[in-house]
Amino acid sequence: MTYPFRTGSYMLTPVAKTGERFADFMPYVASLNNEGIVAFQAAVHGGGSGVYTGSGGAISTLFERISSPLGTPCSHPDINEDGAACFYACGESGGRVVLIHGDQTTVLAENAGPLGPTMNGSGAVAFRAGSGAGQTGIFKGSGGLVTTIAETGAVLTSLHGLPVINNRGAVVFRADLKAGGQGIYVGEGGPLTPVAETGEFFSGLGQFPTMNDAGTVAFCASLQGGGSGVFSASAGEIATIIDTSSAFESFRGVLLDHAGNVIFYATPRGGELGVFTGPDPRRDCLLQLGTSLFGSTIVDFALNPVSINDLGHVAIRVKLADEVQFVLRGDPDVRGETAG
Repeated sequence: MTYPFRTGSYMLTPVAKTGERFADFMPYVASLNNEGIVAFQAAVHGGGSGVYTGSGGAISTLFERISSPLGTPCSHPDINEDGAACFYACGESGGRVVLIHGDQTTVLAENAGPLGPTMNGSGAVAFRAGSGAGQTGIFKGSGGLVTTIAETGAVLTSLHGLPVINNRGAVVFRADLKAGGQGIYVGEGGPLTPVAETGEFFSGLGQFPTMNDAGTVAFCASLQGGGSGVFSASAGEIATIIDTSSAFESFRGVLLDHAGNVIFYATPRGGELGVFTGPDPRRDCLLQLGTSLFGSTIVDFALNPVSINDLGHVAIRVKLADEVQFVLRGDPDVRGETAG
């Protein structure tokens, strides 16, 4: 097969493949920056693991456990336009937030996790970590300073998903409330701004909201009257992007680019879980469980809010029935032509 190749309205390029060098890309997702460089975690043959980057050619090494005392990568990496990358590294003393920029490696915080950090274009990192006295919090690290965004305690009982930071330094996250229910909030270090809460309209909120630089938040949610959908919130107004009155029966997650375009992973009625760019499951399918790829069939895939850049390019980890795994980059096909 000639690369890149077209699927739906996207061109897919393999960035990395298990085989001679890499043994496993699971369980973490891949991320990418606006230059199209993809960052991913991988286990290597012979033991150990690392963080690597690529764009369809040679693979570069950012970090390898075998040569570092910081621990083993235990989250996705996130990468920005300067080539800086952040991730959680786990050792005997727990997890820590690691930032790598060129030849400089910095530990931003200890007792970090779970899931993974996110980073904006200026290198500010949002992460989850313990905050003492058995509580957990969401924090923002920038320029050597750590700012508390939110902590569990009097109002919030638990935090979920990834804290996603945009280029304005705002952080969005999902939390459970001590008074009952769930909420999605945005914070910068002062009072939190509610984006959506369960109650009259929503019965449940997805664990992975995301936000772009315009401050638009996208999230999945279930409805009090039944069904579910993908929604956006901007300037205090919530809009339905797509819901189960369409050709889909459930929604798993959503990604959002700078222009407000969404990519979502969902299950069509009578079909299998897949990644979609629009309301038509056949026309707008980027990839789907059970479909053919590289002479085998897709049995697993993973992506989350770090897996999209401002231009709508995506990074997807895929596992095939023959046990081979790929890290793929998907680029919008502006030409509308089939390559190869």
